[in-house]
Amino acid sequence: MVFSFLKKQDEINQTYLGLFLKEQSGILMIIEEKNGKMILKEKRSFVYSNGWENLAEDVNENLSLLKTEEKKLNHLIIFIYSHLVDQNTKEIKKPILSSIKKMIVELNFQPLGYIEAAEALANFLQEKDNLPLTAILVEVDKTELFVSIYKGNQMVLKKVSSRSDNFIDDLIAIFEEKKQEFLPARIILYNSSDLDQKAESIISFRWPENYFLQVPKVNIIKEEELIDALLKIFEEQISEIKKDNLPVELKKEKKDVLGFVIGEDIAFLKEKQQEKTDLFLRKKKFHFIFPKIVFPKINLLSFSFFQFKNMKCSVFVLGILAFLLTILINELFFHRLQLVIYPKTLAIKKELDLVGLINQKELTDKLNISSQSSLIEISVNKKTTGEKKIGDKAKGEITIYNSNLDAAELIPKGSVILSDNGLKFITEEEIKVASASGDASNPKPSTAKAKVIAFDIGEEYNLSSGQKFKIEGKSANLLAKNELSFSGGTKKTVKTVSRNDINDLRIKAIEQIKSKSVNLKSDKKLIDNLTEVNLLKAEYSKELGEEAEELELKASGEKIYYLYNLKQLKNRLISILKKEIPNELEIEKNKINTELIRAEKKDNQIDLRFKTNILLVKKIDINSLKKQIIFVNKKQMADVLKDRFQINRYDFKLDSGLLFVERTPIFSKNIEVIIRY
Repeated sequence: MVFSFLKKQDEINQTYLGLFLKEQSGILMIIEEKNGKMILKEKRSFVYSNGWENLAEDVNENLSLLKTEEKKLNHLIIFIYSHLVDQNTKEIKKPILSSIKKMIVELNFQPLGYIEAAEALANFLQEKDNLPLTAILVEVDKTELFVSIYKGNQMVLKKVSSRSDNFIDDLIAIFEEKKQEFLPARIILYNSSDLDQKAESIISFRWPENYFLQVPKVNIIKEEELIDALLKIFEEQISEIKKDNLPVELKKEKKDVLGFVIGEDIAFLKEKQQEKTDLFLRKKKFHFIFPKIVFPKINLLSFSFFQFKNMKCSVFVLGILAFLLTILINELFFHRLQLVIYPKTLAIKKELDLVGLINQKELTDKLNISSQSSLIEISVNKKTTGEKKIGDKAKGEITIYNSNLDAAELIPKGSVILSDNGLKFITEEEIKVASASGDASNPKPSTAKAKVIAFDIGEEYNLSSGQKFKIEGKSANLLAKNELSFSGGTKKTVKTVSRNDINDLRIKAIEQIKSKSVNLKSDKKLIDNLTEVNLLKAEYSKELGEEAEELELKASGEKIYYLYNLKQLKNRLISILKKEIPNELEIEKNKINTELIRAEKKDNQIDLRFKTNILLVKKIDINSLKKQIIFVNKKQMADVLKDRFQINRYDFKLDSGLLFVERTPIFSKNIEVIIRY
């Protein structure tokens, strides 16, 4: 059977819909096949409205904006960034997988296959240069990197890694895995935009001598060139299948290139629409191929066992075939092993000193400390602690007696009058007292009245009548006496604003601004003791010394705080400690605990000391382990774990499926290995 849309059509050109998937955005493409060439007729970029959840709606909405007839676009080819594909199983990661299935069903697409960006670009560069590819391909997406290293057209390393603020740090963490070998001195970056700065940082960075034989050369692949590479591979695959003009059964046996397969799934879609997306997306070794066995055609009219006269022989042969088929189905789908291993571990504690630079990018041997600021308004108050006494002064009238026979006495206003108990009073007017009359044997003192006021406030100045007074600075000839009581003296204590109250509120405001929480990303950590606060505005409700029970401060301040990146810190710690640990051990990245115990800022540099708790684990090659425990019994599995991998503790769950076989599965895909500590 040959599919109609793959037949040679000289008059009609075939049109395909291409969907290029990245982490947060996609590109829809109208691809027209013309004289064996794939031509990009139109493209439209779009951003996912709600991650992968609304992929079908996003594609449908943007498809309607393309200048083409939708009925012609039922053949779909997917192009995808490599970090969105599980590089061990070669399966599209969830939940992307589910979203693609949903899109295919809802929009009634006929899926052809998918092509990985990294592999397509590698193939394109090899053909373009006409030389075996030796280079480092770096796929730069919003939050992820995918690095593939080729030597002599052979991929020697592929690695997916989350991006941090420091691009060079991210590359070093990946290159460390191949540090025993020199890396290719050609680095190729590809993404839609913003790669010039990253290329410049690679060229200007001083790489360790054991990384490259020479300064690496950096090439940037633009989006148009990447799309050309994807279309080139698509063109070659379509051309190869059409050229062969083979029946579907034989086309299914053709080896896929870069995950691209046509024929098998489309045929099944025509017979069973309900399962089209499962057949499109499920696979084992090759992309989009459901695991199956291709049997040779059997002509029932001519096959020899129908000519046997002894029917028992044919029954025996059928029984053997049924038994073998049962075993095969069981091994493919039901025979499974879940193995939980506990490798040897070693916990170490260490204090390490690191240096951070503020707002410096592309650092390798130092931490990048980012500074941020925010404007905060607060209101604080407190009870006043100042005190002062208030009240009225007592007033009264005295009679002054002058017994001097020779001269009159003049008492100026403001003269001090002293009572017998030492209280001071002040005269409120000038008083003149005439000289005494009579003679020395019988003098008669002259008198004069005078208004006086207490020197200070208080009830103690309210003197009773008949008190005697002296006039300060005058002779004993002058005496005074009050005939009536003094009155009006009062005194009480009130709260006032003190200098300490103002200072305390200022300190309280700064502490409150400093303690205000800030929203941090999960990979950021605050250096608490370096947080700075500048008060920009301070308004007090009362002035210094003013009577008040409570004082309020309304202030606005700038909070300046410093952050370090946890991922960069861990990468730096790993880089330092790798040189100190035995070769058979490795650092478990998820078991690195750090505590900042000291931070000192000097100009643009911050000296940091960290207390670290790090777990070292024995290196385990999971793929090698799986291969060595294929189809063995429990004792043999235990011997392999103990003798070859030094694993003494393990748990396992063996499901033999349809058969009662106490052995591990034949296919390593059915062996799941979980590492725990």
